Amino acid sequence: MPVRGRVLLRRTARTSDPREPGFSTAFLVAGRKPFFPTVIKRFCSAYGAIMDWVDMIQERTRGRLLTALRLAFYPAFEPVETKHFQALSMEAENARSSGDVVKAEKLYSMAMAEARTSPDSSHLSHARHGLGRVYQEQRKYREAEHIFRDLLQEAASSHQPNTQVHAGHMSLAEIYQDEGKFAEAEEHYKAAVAETKKTELWPECGFFCSTSMWLAKFYVAQHRYSDAEPLFQRALKIYEADASPDSYLPAHLQDFAKFYEEHGKYEAAEKLYRRALEVCEQSRGAYSPFTVRAFNDLARFSRARGRYSEAEELSRRSLAITEENVRVQSTAWNKFWRRLWNRKEIQARISRSQIPISSALDRLAEAYEDQQKYVEAEPLRRRSLEIKERAWGMSPSFIVDSLSAHANLLNKLGREGEAAAIGERVKAIRMKYPQGSVHCTLRAISRPLKRNLRWRISILVNAIIHPSRFQSNCL
Repeated sequence: MPVRGRVLLRRTARTSDPREPGFSTAFLVAGRKPFFPTVIKRFCSAYGAIMDWVDMIQERTRGRLLTALRLAFYPAFEPVETKHFQALSMEAENARSSGDVVKAEKLYSMAMAEARTSPDSSHLSHARHGLGRVYQEQRKYREAEHIFRDLLQEAASSHQPNTQVHAGHMSLAEIYQDEGKFAEAEEHYKAAVAETKKTELWPECGFFCSTSMWLAKFYVAQHRYSDAEPLFQRALKIYEADASPDSYLPAHLQDFAKFYEEHGKYEAAEKLYRRALEVCEQSRGAYSPFTVRAFNDLARFSRARGRYSEAEELSRRSLAITEENVRVQSTAWNKFWRRLWNRKEIQARISRSQIPISSALDRLAEAYEDQQKYVEAEPLRRRSLEIKERAWGMSPSFIVDSLSAHANLLNKLGREGEAAAIGERVKAIRMKYPQGSVHCTLRAISRPLKRNLRWRISILVNAIIHPSRFQSNCL
């Protein structure tokens, strides 16, 4: 499930008390006994392993079941005001993500005005939090701090445990870190870590690990490696206990290895890099993007240590996996029914999907150049350049670095004429696009989550089996 969908669900779950559902339902019969448990029993009859949760439905059915229905059939039971507020909030978040902070500030202010008349207090909290983020990006730290401190105080004074205390501490920690107030930032990071130890709110250890990594990276930025290492070690023990195939263990091993590498502990770093590669191959598969990343990290590490032949072999294996993944993806896009959809757009997607191959070719070419194998490196540089030209089309600023690398390699091969021609092309591009004048911006756009029948059934079952994951956390 995408992250934004999970966040949306949690926000939705907070909007009503499970004991007092705020919507009507047609699943009650004359005797005031819920009819839906019968339907669930029939549905689960094919799954004997999960029949144990049917008995749980009979307890607090009006609260637990109706909350699950509200989540599963979202937004069918939501009032018009709630739908309008969520649309306004999504537009504001998209404006903030695209860099239009002025528009985002205006939209969040409108959302706050609407939320003040809403019976759902979470709407106002959400709008205030978004406005605080906008102020932070505008470097209006005092305004942002005021909002986040009020939210934290309200959350802490609530009679019911809620996750907003953790969110308030994290927001204040980031503001203070941006301002250079490191003592205050550390205090709030530690408070956020302490919040994740409350098992009634965080039954699993994932949030503890992620929050402690924020604190660890804060320590690394301050060059306090002795404070950061125990946090990495503790998170490693937790991830090692997770035997699921989608465990975060490989990513944590890579982060831990980079920490040791930055700290100068190269032997310990190499062990973790190699272990991360082994875990990725076993749990994610030989052709997983995670495995490609593990190969690249180990190749970069080996190259930095001067072990160029080893870096060459690792880069070659990474290239082979990347080419196979792109081939499979391109085959899927070339299916007959897809070609009938929009041939031009599909060809553009296929061309852009080859960019990872170009990056892998450049890494292998660098490994050859380190060993002065210029003849072997030249076809790789040329092919990488051709892929980028097909993908970026009329955007020469994106290929100027590849052009420069190819020209430099041709000079080393004694092909000065070809190198000079490419050099003139590079010079023309540099004159039109001076270095530093072109910036790439990654924009995250929120869209309503597509909810198919399988998704809705999964949410319904999980909300009944694990109601704590969808608890109301209203302030």
